[in-house]
Formats: sequence, structure tokens, C-alpha cells
Amino acid sequence: MTKSIFSLLVILILLLIPAGLKFSDSLIYNYSLKTTHLLKTNQYFPGIKIQDLDFKTAELSSLDSITWKNITSQIIVRNKTFSDQTLVVHIQSMELILSDIMGKNFILIANGLTISPPYQNASLEKISKNHLNRLEKGRLRIDFRFNFLRPDTTLEQIRDLMKKIGTIADTGKTLIPINFSGIGSFTIGTELVKAMITAKRDTNGYYSLVVNKEFFNTIAWLMADDLTEAEATLLSVNPFKVPKLLEIMNIAKKESEKFKNNKGIPEDAYRHVLWSYLLTREYGPIFSKEITDAHEEGDDTNTQADHRMDYNNNEVGRNYALEQYKQNEILNRLLNDPNVIRVAQ
Repeated sequence: MTKSIFSLLVILILLLIPAGLKFSDSLIYNYSLKTTHLLKTNQYFPGIKIQDLDFKTAELSSLDSITWKNITSQIIVRNKTFSDQTLVVHIQSMELILSDIMGKNFILIANGLTISPPYQNASLEKISKNHLNRLEKGRLRIDFRFNFLRPDTTLEQIRDLMKKIGTIADTGKTLIPINFSGIGSFTIGTELVKAMITAKRDTNGYYSLVVNKEFFNTIAWLMADDLTEAEATLLSVNPFKVPKLLEIMNIAKKESEKFKNNKGIPEDAYRHVLWSYLLTREYGPIFSKEITDAHEEGDDTNTQADHRMDYNNNEVGRNYALEQYKQNEILNRLLNDPNVIRVAQ
């Protein structure tokens, strides 16, 4: 009799477990819906506005993890120096794991991550004009600490976490431990090139997304000028700036070469002024100085006088951008500006 009762209890428990899990899945799904609404109506991510966010399923995948599948979102990336950019994000599956209950440590894993502009069926010509940056086959892991015993601080903790992760969009770095791999596709001119993008931790404890420096050897034929080792190093930790950076380099070289046989116009000075001007207008003076300095630091073919001239004219170009001159005013301004060095001496 006792064995029969025990057996019935076991059967009852086994029958109740799926029902309990189903009830839990319902709670998780409804809570996830509320969370997506909060993410769309509140600015949790610095410089990012979530326009749309949806998922297909949300369920308890084990006693210590939750899985969401087929997540789609459309976001607007905003920056003080960049123009706004709309991106479509798709994640095949995302899992949140409680890795250490005592330490309140969590792991967030996203598989099948794709980030792209919202015009995948557009022509290559249209895509190239919009400098397509597409990320596919991405896998992301983020380790973080979250005090779930303090529900009154949930929103504050979310904002703090998102702020720390969001620094990677502005500075290219974050202190939050991340592991990442994915394939980046870029249009340079009308050519589509691909590179493996991974995450790397530097000596200061910052994590950043990087592209292997050898990638630049494979696209050397697309560049107007050879990249120095210092430039390749800087570009490798700014993978999503590569297409526009190389385009700016090509524009400055081609525009200056129009006056190659005109003795009245200093071709080299114009190239450096225009290059620095365009970089500053696109990315701001700090990054512009970093990339132009990297070009000089790694170039051992120039004399000291050549370097002094180039450093000076790069600064002039930055100042023109900060003074908000239009691009078609640069050449005339350069020809009449005593601060421009026309000949190395």
C-alpha cells in the first residue's frame, strides 16, 4: 500500500513538472514582453534608440537558464560626430544563464547574430553609397554580475550595465568581459570584402572588437596609399570605421592628384589638409589626429622636414573642419592661408 501511494506521488510529481514548466514559460514570456516594452520606451543603451523589438519564443531551458529565440530589432545608432545610422539586428537564440548563485554572476550568450542596414535587397551601387557594414554568423558571450536580491535597484543596475557595454560604440572599448566572433562584410568603393572580427582584451583590462591586421594586406589593391604598421594597428581595433576611412583616404588622394601638374597648387599639402578635414568632419578631431599621426609615425620614407609639414597641414585640416568650412571652400582657403606649409624645409 505504501509503495502504491509512493508510486502515485512520483507519477503525480512527474505529471506536474511539465505543467509547472509550462506555467513558468508563460510567466517568462509575459515578463519578456514587458521588458521589450521598457527597452523601447527607455534610453538604456547610450547613443542607441530601439525602434522595434520582438521575439518568437521565451522559455525556461533549464533550472538555471532562460532562452529566447528569433529575436529581431531595428535600432538607431546616434553619435555626436557620426550621422545617425539605422540597423536591423537578428539573433537566432539568446540564453541567460545563472552561473554562480552565491556570487550573483550571469552569462549572456547570443548565437546567430546578424547586424545589417535595412536594405538587403538593394543594388550594390546603392549599398556602396551607404557604406554597408554587415555583421553575420556572430556569437557573443557577456559575463556580468547582477544583484537579483535587490529588485528595487533593477532598473539602475540595467542602466549601469548597458552604459558600460555601450562604451564600445563610442570608444571601441568596454570593461565588461566579452567574447565575440563574427564575419564583417564591408563595401570599399564597389568591392565587397569580408573579415573575421573577434574580441580582444588589452593590458589595461579593456575589451574591444578587432579585425586581424593581416586583413589589410588582402585589400591593399583597394587603397590609394599603403598603410603603415601604426595605421593598421589603429584600424584593426576600429573595424566598423574601415570602409569610410579608406574611402576618405582615396577621395583626398584623387582630389589632390587633379593638380599634379599645376605648380600653383601644392598637391601634397592639399591632400593632407583635405584628408584631415574629411576625417575630422566624420569622426571628430581626436580620432582624426590619431589616424593621421599613425600614418606619419610609421612612414620612414619621409624626411623630418616632410613630417613637420604633414603634421602641420593635418592640423590645419582639422581646424578647417572645426571652423565648419564647406568642402568646396577648402582649396581656396588653403591657397590663401599662411598657416599652410607648401614646401618641406
